[in-house]
Amino acid sequence: MHMQLPSGPILALCSDDENLIHARGIPYAQAQRFQPPQPLSHKESEAERDCTKPASICPQLPSRLESVMGPLTAGFALDENCLHLSITAPKNAKKAPVMMWLHGGAYISGGGDLPCYQPVDLARRGVVCVNVTYRLGVFGYLCLGDIAPANLGLLDQRAALRWIQTNISIFGGDPGNVTVVGQSAGADSIICLLVAQETKGLFHRAILLSPPLREIKERAPTASLLSAKAEQYLTKDPREMTVDELLAMQKKLLLDPVRKQVMLFAPSLGAYPLPGVDEFDQRVAEAVRGIPVLIGWTGHDGRPFSSMLYPMQILYKVPVLGPCLEALQTWFVTRSYFMWPSQGFHERVRRAGGTSTTYSFEWAGAESNLGACHCIDIPFVLGSWEAWKGAPMLKGKDTEEDINRLGAVVKDLWLDFMNGKSLTTEHIRMV
Repeated sequence: MHMQLPSGPILALCSDDENLIHARGIPYAQAQRFQPPQPLSHKESEAERDCTKPASICPQLPSRLESVMGPLTAGFALDENCLHLSITAPKNAKKAPVMMWLHGGAYISGGGDLPCYQPVDLARRGVVCVNVTYRLGVFGYLCLGDIAPANLGLLDQRAALRWIQTNISIFGGDPGNVTVVGQSAGADSIICLLVAQETKGLFHRAILLSPPLREIKERAPTASLLSAKAEQYLTKDPREMTVDELLAMQKKLLLDPVRKQVMLFAPSLGAYPLPGVDEFDQRVAEAVRGIPVLIGWTGHDGRPFSSMLYPMQILYKVPVLGPCLEALQTWFVTRSYFMWPSQGFHERVRRAGGTSTTYSFEWAGAESNLGACHCIDIPFVLGSWEAWKGAPMLKGKDTEEDINRLGAVVKDLWLDFMNGKSLTTEHIRMV
């Protein structure tokens, strides 16, 4: 299927049996290494772009959550030129609600066009879905003096939102009804986009899956410490280093972190386009008055992270005592990093005069020892069983049936929310 965008023509897939349009790897901006995103150059976009094949992802190291989700990025091309998005839309959509998906991965792994994030069922329900790929790790969140400004990955996301406002009507989407959905780092990104400069009117609702909000105000000092540590590893201008050399430096920074945080690379308050820590709460209060929020956590969100904590992980192997300690640590990490901060954000939204509903996702794989862990809610709304069937967190003979059953409920809930329907309860429990 041939389509004409302002930036140039594209070739998209048109699935007659599903009545859907799939366009993968559409550029939404362009950027040189360590430079802010810029509008697309029309001269470079005159030839038709093939948007029928899997898109690249930002260069990255293997995800630390492969033991939970499986090797979902295996085989995908890594490319710094990754400012692109993928669209899945009903073929004849008109003024349809729009969803923009921001993947998680602690700002160091993942990509928008991965099979596990394909929103086919939501598109079948009438939603124009946009999956965004943005810069990660040293490429998107390492501030290096005059070489690399802070928050480049966040600026990429803002550029994608601007692209949606200008172009999404071509796919039948309503630019006046955009719901931003993110999980983990993606949800954290949405909080940052709420308070960032020049984002007002770019989106109208927000769904936040397991945002790790405990550290959001504590990250400002990390950026300068990380920069100083990175400079110790530099032997030449980072603009001239190879991708592998930059990833090797990132690995050193992760193995010897400047501070113990869930996310070392992340948006930093006090650096453009974000307000300072002192202004953060007020900016949130102003932003959420007109943006309804659905925010939640999983029953054992902290399980994958509790198993990474040293030296506690050594004690987990002790008979009887070990499992008790791991359960206690999971309980604490789940609540202190995910549940309690999300509940606090929910209350701040309501006190500010906004609308917010919380949810808890408590389904767990019958044969998995991970419980209702971090990321376990994603397969119930995005991706196919084929994409997710190897995930350790989903292990169990009835999992596919459960995903079909509960997934239909969750997708319908999201659809109601995207269409502006008021959720009838303050808290929703999903089992």
